[in-house]
Amino acid sequence: MYPTNHKTIFVLDHTPYFGISSENPIDFDVTKGPRGPGYVPLPPICKSLWTCSVEAAVEYCRIVWDLFPDGKLVRFVVSDSAAHILNSWIANQQNLNHILNGLCLIGGVRRGAGGDVVGLCAAIEALGEPSPAQAARPSTDRHFQNRGRIICITSARDDVSLRSLAEIALNAIVQQNKRTSSTPPTTSTEASSSSPVLTIHYCHLVVINVIPEKAETLVHNQPLTEMGGGLMGVEVIVSRASQLATLLGRLVLPHYKLSTTTVTGIPMKEEQNASSSANYDVEIIHSAEAHAGLRATQSPTEAMESVVLRWWTPRGSEASAVSCGGAVWRVTPADVASRPSACLVNFLLNGRSVTLEVPRKGGGRSASHTLSAHAGELWISALGGRAPHDDPPALSDGAGGRVTDYRIKEFGALIQQNRLYPLRGSGANARARSRLQRHTTYWPLTISSTLIFNLGSFVEPLTRLVVQESLTDEELEVCRSVLHMLLNMEFRLEVPSSHLPAALRGKWSGMRREEQWRQVWGEVEALVRAHAASATHRTLLHTLLDCRAHNHAPEGESNRASVIRATTDSPLSPGGVASTTATTSTANSEVWAPRNVLDALLGAPRPPRRPDFAGRMAAGSRPATLYQHLQQDVDASH
Repeated sequence: MYPTNHKTIFVLDHTPYFGISSENPIDFDVTKGPRGPGYVPLPPICKSLWTCSVEAAVEYCRIVWDLFPDGKLVRFVVSDSAAHILNSWIANQQNLNHILNGLCLIGGVRRGAGGDVVGLCAAIEALGEPSPAQAARPSTDRHFQNRGRIICITSARDDVSLRSLAEIALNAIVQQNKRTSSTPPTTSTEASSSSPVLTIHYCHLVVINVIPEKAETLVHNQPLTEMGGGLMGVEVIVSRASQLATLLGRLVLPHYKLSTTTVTGIPMKEEQNASSSANYDVEIIHSAEAHAGLRATQSPTEAMESVVLRWWTPRGSEASAVSCGGAVWRVTPADVASRPSACLVNFLLNGRSVTLEVPRKGGGRSASHTLSAHAGELWISALGGRAPHDDPPALSDGAGGRVTDYRIKEFGALIQQNRLYPLRGSGANARARSRLQRHTTYWPLTISSTLIFNLGSFVEPLTRLVVQESLTDEELEVCRSVLHMLLNMEFRLEVPSSHLPAALRGKWSGMRREEQWRQVWGEVEALVRAHAASATHRTLLHTLLDCRAHNHAPEGESNRASVIRATTDSPLSPGGVASTTATTSTANSEVWAPRNVLDALLGAPRPPRRPDFAGRMAAGSRPATLYQHLQQDVDASH
């Protein structure tokens, strides 16, 4: 499918109205210095509406042909008493010289009748002519779409006139499509002698209503409106003659998916004083994809705004470090006639290159693009990744705010352990997702939020082996020995923070020994539970829970409680029932853990429901009557 910008047609109104002044005076007196007696200053001049239209349309084509030497075609139709077609779709007529020569032959605005309707109908017929790329592809392909854009620069009285003009254009498209569908298929000999007419699938009609500087108009801006069931889209824009070139320079951006970059801080020598220099800004136009690394997501309004990049010339070894590691796009200046643009173009054409950096408020450098010339064309390239001379990004600038103690090395190891590879067979994605879920269920982000990952060689065998898919008997014994070692350390009343590096003891030094060990056992249990998917992992979890049970219930108290329970409890006592239930659940379940408060509340026996109201039970489904014997008692008393 060919996009809408594959074929663009300009329709220029050449009627007598466009011969009037634009009412935008330009000072033509360029004489400098003192003026002698009798000097008559030159009066200011004003361009005509026709001159403003031609200059704006030619500038639009310059930008398109500078950035797209092939594939983007533009045609011109001048409309007065007849339609004058200046060029065709062939490549040797797609250049400014051919267009300017044709405009010279047309000449200025002359007296006579005419209008834009005849030119608009000729543009629709030209839109049906195949381009060289379309002629080389069979039109019977189901993906073949003949789409195009018509930019009509004219002047109308009111909105009704423009609506009538749009209806005429739509009717012309419908009639041409009918003729195309009714034409019998041509043979190969006939096709070689005459080009076929294509069906127009979509036409984007942009009507620009041009008015003089001080004139009023009854035409209003109209957004894009679909007509003919999506066959044509009409957009109306009102513009002063002096702003027409700026308007078309802004419309070319969304039409061809372009963006602008303002190169700021360009050092240039002053023309009057060669010993001094000043900084200038130059705006350049290129593909919008060049800003992909700067704007991940952008709205249409942001796409129209220029991105500011600062001129930077690397020195010494930094210059060799700048390399193009990304894509390249053609570049053209927005104002080709300005002196700063000419100086920048000449600088690049002389074989020099320029590095552009993103301005930062806090200082530092971040090179993003380079400007260079190759084969007489200007190119902008995106630097691939962070250059060696760029300042590394600060962790405090990220989503975590002022947090700077992230476990960066451990996070890199986590990424290495969970690389996603293409695997054959069903369930590969589910296994990879399950593995990532296990590895990230408990994984502290910062160094200061964990104890066990800072204890070093004490817990390292456990944290390294428990993340595996399964454990061998030898690995299980190693993990058990770590748990027993932690239990012995707690019985010897050792403080976990005493085994931490000196730089990490500050946060934990104010915490009591019991709280530190509660933190250690909680982290170990969270880690083992997250990976308790295999039988050996569940065995390790049983060992861990046994260690925690011994830790929180000393041996003397446990024996004494069991003796009292054995001598006082009966099989019918509530305590015995609860104990039997707990023992049964422990024997049947795979993993036992102490119940928390919520589990205790939910599992507590509820009191029996109070009996229902006797009157409601007697009434059944009928409404119950309150005090139904009250009136009988009153009557009996009388």
